[in-house]
Amino acid sequence: MTFPQENIVQEVIMVRHGAVDPQWKGICYGAMDVSLSEQGYSDSRRAARQLSERFHPSVIFHSGLSRTRFLAEEIAQAYGGAVPCIEDHRLRERDYGDWQGQTWDAAYASDPDNFDGLIEDPDHYRPPGGETTSQMQARVAQWFNEQLNPSGHDRPKTLIAVSHSGPIAALAGHLHEKPPTRWQPYTIGTLESIRVRQIASGEQTRWQIDRQTAGMR
Repeated sequence: MTFPQENIVQEVIMVRHGAVDPQWKGICYGAMDVSLSEQGYSDSRRAARQLSERFHPSVIFHSGLSRTRFLAEEIAQAYGGAVPCIEDHRLRERDYGDWQGQTWDAAYASDPDNFDGLIEDPDHYRPPGGETTSQMQARVAQWFNEQLNPSGHDRPKTLIAVSHSGPIAALAGHLHEKPPTRWQPYTIGTLESIRVRQIASGEQTRWQIDRQTAGMR
């Protein structure tokens, strides 16, 4: 018996930014533009070298926040400016509205009876002035789908996107059709990544998602 040959149609490397400054520990910063720590900067430079050695993307994306822009531009520099580096706000972390800048303890205390709705009621529960979990997932899924079906351009074989924990987990959940209560395996640490590959076998295609440290073999 022979089996259809498998081919990688496209791969997307979703990388989380480096560690932020320690002053933000315990703070709900979400879509705020907070700085990397000194260790975050040095680790990002090392990760950029590793990623550029392993992958050869046709385009690099970042969320526009400085903690993702730094890594994306470091990767792009490794290719001598030959690879476009594009800002796309749909890759930003969830907007937590009025909670941003507060401690997580204060955010919880503001609505302890409904706080679990962040995960358990993704379509309706939102922080005041912020977005629901489903809204955050919808925007990153929209970005992803545009890369699969570009308008007027060739589909990139490989691309790298520097993003945040929430959108990365949300995208993996979208591809595997899992609710937020089952996103935990895709909640990655700083400078970790997931490698999303669309694999064709005969007339069928499937998604394969592998979690790894950014750039590491």
